[in-house]
Amino acid sequence: MRPPRLIRLRLRLRLRLQHLLRQPPHPGPRHFTQNTVVRTTTTTTMTTTRPQLPFLSAPSAARPHQFRYLTTERRAWLHAEVRRGVKYTLYLWLALASAGGVTWVLYQEVLERAHPTPREWSFFTRFHLRTALAEAEVASDPNHLPDWVLAVQLLGAVVERLEDPAIDGQGVRDGPGDSDRPDGAKDVSDMPETWRRGYFEALLAWAWAAEHVDGWVRDRTRNLAFRPEVVIGPSNPHPKPIPYGAQSPPREQDCDPIFPSPNQIYLKMLYTEGLSVRQRMHASLAYANWLEYKGLAGPADAAYEEAVRLAASETTAAGPGLLDDETLTLNDAAGPPSANLLTALTALATSRARHGDVDAALPTLVSLLRARRSLPATATPLAPPTSRASDRPDPPPADALSRLRQRFLRLVREPPYPPPPPPGTAPPARDAKALCDEAALQLHIGEILYATAAPARRRARDEGLAWTREAVDAAEEQLHRLGRAPAAAPPEVAAAHRAARTACRECLAAGLGNWAAMVARLARQEEEEEEEEAQGRDGEAAGAAAWFGLWRGRAVGPGAGPQRDRSSGRWAAEEKVVLERQRRAGELLDGLEPPPRGFGALAQSMFQA
Repeated sequence: MRPPRLIRLRLRLRLRLQHLLRQPPHPGPRHFTQNTVVRTTTTTTMTTTRPQLPFLSAPSAARPHQFRYLTTERRAWLHAEVRRGVKYTLYLWLALASAGGVTWVLYQEVLERAHPTPREWSFFTRFHLRTALAEAEVASDPNHLPDWVLAVQLLGAVVERLEDPAIDGQGVRDGPGDSDRPDGAKDVSDMPETWRRGYFEALLAWAWAAEHVDGWVRDRTRNLAFRPEVVIGPSNPHPKPIPYGAQSPPREQDCDPIFPSPNQIYLKMLYTEGLSVRQRMHASLAYANWLEYKGLAGPADAAYEEAVRLAASETTAAGPGLLDDETLTLNDAAGPPSANLLTALTALATSRARHGDVDAALPTLVSLLRARRSLPATATPLAPPTSRASDRPDPPPADALSRLRQRFLRLVREPPYPPPPPPGTAPPARDAKALCDEAALQLHIGEILYATAAPARRRARDEGLAWTREAVDAAEEQLHRLGRAPAAAPPEVAAAHRAARTACRECLAAGLGNWAAMVARLARQEEEEEEEEAQGRDGEAAGAAAWFGLWRGRAVGPGAGPQRDRSSGRWAAEEKVVLERQRRAGELLDGLEPPPRGFGALAQSMFQA
């Protein structure tokens, strides 16, 4: 028997010989499979005919491992991802654009309800006017700075579009070619009433915005606008410094006026044909206020007198001789004056009082107070300013479902253009606002009497204080009576309520301030007089002691005796009363109201008609 070792050697040798004598297989291509034995036994021809892919071959230390990153499946996946990314990006931008468009539309709706524009105008004219009025409205907020340059440019574009026959000025004619008329005065008599009212509003807002950019110049070299006080030149020897981060100041020889003068706009309004007497009167009052601000007292007084003349030209007073042309006082026997005449005369009298012409202002104010007290009283504390019965809003429905439907329709419908205000030719109603106007007249009279009284005329000062106290009591009483506006009040009644509360609040604040200043001054004078009297008594006592030689061991002087109570005088006590009244009136002056609740209240605040 052969040993197992030899058997194994023979078997190994036989296998080796068979392997060497085996013929190579057909050199055709084979499938992509891993076969180590075949790969090791293939010839060079076989290796060239069979592709060797790196990701199908076995890893080897002699050859670095290679990867195939872009396969067919991965290419399809990348195409799908790119398409999906582009699609989602487009969807996102479309959603953002839609949200921005909806926000812009809602904002324009809010602006339209806050600043209504005539329906006869084109879209861009209405858009420019709304934007300019919203920009100018920010001036009342101390935390925001309005862009007056943008406002005056937009308002100028509105007026230009309204006067262009190819846009919104079909029917607008040039004014008569008189030598006294300024350039650009138009005749709008053939236009509708709403068009004329919007045109006047645009002109008045344009003049107001031009007041804030009066004197601004444009640097021709850089096309930039600058204030006149920063321009370097002979007319401004001490220019103000430029704010940090702004452009360098221009030179005067490189500058041109950029905006129209307010004088041109006001004169254009005064000479425009087709405006009502009330509109021309308001334009004359605004022009007089501008002239007074510029320090031109004479032209300002002439503009105020022109406003009075316009107001007196149209009135429904039956009696003749309503106004004295020399003293500009009202005749009580001629009947109640018109609302326009009361407004113009009040502005004229207060202007003359500010400039020290008390002899002319005081009789006018007293006659105005008598005329206001003779006005017919109203049954309701507020009278909405509606001029026609057809303009009055419909009464609210009785059932809750109809009220909800009416609110929804008011929310989705375009807000109607407000009705025209009363012409002002009839006497006004003696409502809450008229009573607060009476209190304001009493304040003016009391201030004049107190300021013009000589130090020795204590009776005149007491009369001025009495007028002031009465005005404060009347304004505070009307504020308490007004209270808060009812939630279901029509828009006209709510607007009249806000106007009355604003007038009464301003009157009460001014009255309390005047009263406190008057009493504080009288209290100081009273204290000084008491000190002088005390020093005189102490000096007499010291002289008597030194003359007769008595009471030499006692100290005599202002600080020797017990300390006198300086707060026990009459005016000091009244000063405490005024401080207490100011503390109690703080809630009325703040005018804080509880905020609305719920989503409906939010929508109502956004789209309140």
